[in-house]
Amino acid sequence: MRIWDVLAVVGMILFAIIGKYYPSKHSSPHEGRRLPIEIVKPRHITSPSRQADGGPVFSITLQDKQRSSTGTAFSVNTNGTWVTARHVADGCDKIALQKAKQNFVRVRRVTHHPNADISILQTNGGTPPLPGIENRVSRGQDGYSFGFPKGMPGDVHAKVLGKRTMAVRGRYSTREPVIAWTQIRRVPDRGTHLGGISGGPWVDNKGRIIGVHVAGAPRRGRSYSSTPESLIYILHRAGVDTKSIGADGARISVNKLDFPKVGGKLRRRLTVAKVYCLVGGRWR
Repeated sequence: MRIWDVLAVVGMILFAIIGKYYPSKHSSPHEGRRLPIEIVKPRHITSPSRQADGGPVFSITLQDKQRSSTGTAFSVNTNGTWVTARHVADGCDKIALQKAKQNFVRVRRVTHHPNADISILQTNGGTPPLPGIENRVSRGQDGYSFGFPKGMPGDVHAKVLGKRTMAVRGRYSTREPVIAWTQIRRVPDRGTHLGGISGGPWVDNKGRIIGVHVAGAPRRGRSYSSTPESLIYILHRAGVDTKSIGADGARISVNKLDFPKVGGKLRRRLTVAKVYCLVGGRWR
């Protein structure tokens, strides 16, 4: 574990004990209060994720969370609305986004998708968002994912293979269409495992959101993302004006050569941030 990860863990321990964090100029004065997360679970109604034909089925079993963990989230507006994977945000006693080495923003509200591996997080104050959502995803298309695999900065270039159906069992049950990707390049390449990038965005060559990183098959070099339709659905259910998504986002150009540079810029701007899920009041 590198020194800044050690410092981050120390900061989160203090965060858990006294219920405070070091505020920044973007933070509300109320951010330091010890308040519970508000969990919103939309009614389990028929959504696009239930209706769509996602192709061949694969299954994932989620165990109950026994320890704290990290993931990735990304900003979709300047009002403090973030997107992550549901399995990252589900089962946490507290959730925070890391802004600096010992600077955390408490997540106040979480809205889980009833049928897909997506959650919407709400904080007081936002950061520059990604420039919108693109509905069209085609076979062979290039895509790029940014986040924190193994808790450290990392990025992926991949191509669309097609649609699949992901069935999740265990901690909760969902069945959703997902997009399958074959990985072309990872920077840096730390081996097969990408755990920690879950919740990160998949974007097209204009930086538009085309999915949320939700799963992977390391031995086969595969990744899986939610569909744009699933994301739009839960944003709407969470009360977010989907027409305004990315309205304040800067234009982004991404290609297979410079995607690591783009990923670094998005992390520095906190458009892409590390998520800390605290379980049991302490880090283990």
